[in-house]
Amino acid sequence: MYLSDTFNPLETIVNYTGALVYVIDLQNYEIIYANDRCKEEFGNVIGKTCYKVLQKDENSPCHFCPMQKNKNLLNLDIGTVYEWENKNSINGKTYLFNDRIVKWNDNRKVKIQIGLDITVQKNLEKKISKLAYYDTLTNLPNKDSLKVHIREAISDSKKNNKFNSILLLNIDDFKLVNDIKGHNVGDKILNETKKRIQECLEEHDILGRPGSDEFIILNKVNSQIRHDALHSTKNLAKKILKTLQNPYTINDYTFFMSASIGIVMFNDDTSSCLELINFADSALHNAKKNGKNGFSFFDPKLQEEIIEKAKLTDRIRHSIEHKEFSLYYQAQYSLEEEKKIIGLEALVRWIHPTKGVISPSSFIPVAEESGLIIKLGNWILEEAVKQLKSWENEQSKKNWRLSVNVSIRQFETDVFIQTLKAILDTYNINPKLLRLELTENLLIGNIDRALEKIFQLKNMGISISIDDFGTGYSSLAYLKALPIDELKIDQSFICDIVNNKNDEIITQTIISIGQKFGLDIIAEGVETQEQVTKLMMMGCNYFQGYFLHKPAKAELF
Repeated sequence: MYLSDTFNPLETIVNYTGALVYVIDLQNYEIIYANDRCKEEFGNVIGKTCYKVLQKDENSPCHFCPMQKNKNLLNLDIGTVYEWENKNSINGKTYLFNDRIVKWNDNRKVKIQIGLDITVQKNLEKKISKLAYYDTLTNLPNKDSLKVHIREAISDSKKNNKFNSILLLNIDDFKLVNDIKGHNVGDKILNETKKRIQECLEEHDILGRPGSDEFIILNKVNSQIRHDALHSTKNLAKKILKTLQNPYTINDYTFFMSASIGIVMFNDDTSSCLELINFADSALHNAKKNGKNGFSFFDPKLQEEIIEKAKLTDRIRHSIEHKEFSLYYQAQYSLEEEKKIIGLEALVRWIHPTKGVISPSSFIPVAEESGLIIKLGNWILEEAVKQLKSWENEQSKKNWRLSVNVSIRQFETDVFIQTLKAILDTYNINPKLLRLELTENLLIGNIDRALEKIFQLKNMGISISIDDFGTGYSSLAYLKALPIDELKIDQSFICDIVNNKNDEIITQTIISIGQKFGLDIIAEGVETQEQVTKLMMMGCNYFQGYFLHKPAKAELF
């Protein structure tokens, strides 16, 4: 490139920045200067009205330009600056504009406008936003995006006193599809489900997928009359369930699916977005309990239960941290020749500072559901092993076996075996004196993994009892495979064994099975001499219950 006598370095810089640069007369909107980049995009615009040549079909000053908010542009101070974005209606590109009011060389007040092409950045922003707020499989709003929509609906409901509803839909037994046919087929069913639900919705309704096999429908009923809103929402739920019952044909396979729906309605901001979703989830659980393939509205009484459960969860967490739990022990007896303690079961009790001793039935289910049972269960194990250690030096107690209940959630953690080993190593007890009570239902999940852990426990010298036998999975196949030592007959069969023929038959069957497999048999919940006599006649080995010994602190033994 050769430099001439008329070479203007500033002009060269302006032309090679890659930005749009033009100067507009504020009095008549005439473009009095445009750089080469501007001419490449919009042609020779000098001397023409800016809004007519820089935008499509504009016949008056652009309303989206922030400067137009001023009634008289000529009154703007020199040095006034505006920054704004706009997608151009001619070339479709998005620009970041910087506008500055200056005096031109002839003293005219003008606007110098510089526009940077940010189209690539805006497209990237959209992609990032889509990843953050949309489900990648269905392209539906995800949980975070749904929360925004629900909060807006709550605000609108309060403002207009109109009802809206949230429908939380779960595909019944969807896990079986993934397990049997694979996730590829499962994904296709999810997308087909999305399509079918969308066909049931009005344009203003919002469908989203918070994850897994669930969908959320924000049904904008927009009615001030509760009865009408209720009727409209019911009809929508019925319509959705009906269309989902039609056969799904995926990869030449035909599937028959169903769904359950939990519904909550609102017309104010009394409940938060998260609370409303939790209420819908509670209603969904009710729909599942009622046999699936149906819908259930949230019951305000359930709200009180949810709130109380949340409070109880917090109290349990606090009590674990402040050591308000204690272990009681219930003796297990052999009655063959004389009444003799052969072991004990460790039973946790909550020593509440104001309510006194609280029974496990009041807090264990909540601890299970919240996951706090893992921390509580580990504490119970350590306290029990510590107690075994203290009995080592007492002649009458040193051979007592101690049984400890292990919850499914605790057993299924990846570190359960590791945690137990660490406890045993710390206190150096005889592991044969520790018996873990497991329920049959832990075998419903990953059977191979459960068996692997049970064999690890046996290799450590720990004995295994199947608790509440006959109330859960109850399969002779796993009795054959499991290296267990004891069957524990559930107290529900014992309480009426003297008068109920069915309970007698079931109990006799359990005892016979245990004898065939060479297992110890222990009956829990024994409360009368008649029960003891009946059980002994059936061949039961060991007994546990209030009739023989109530749970007590260790120092009372």
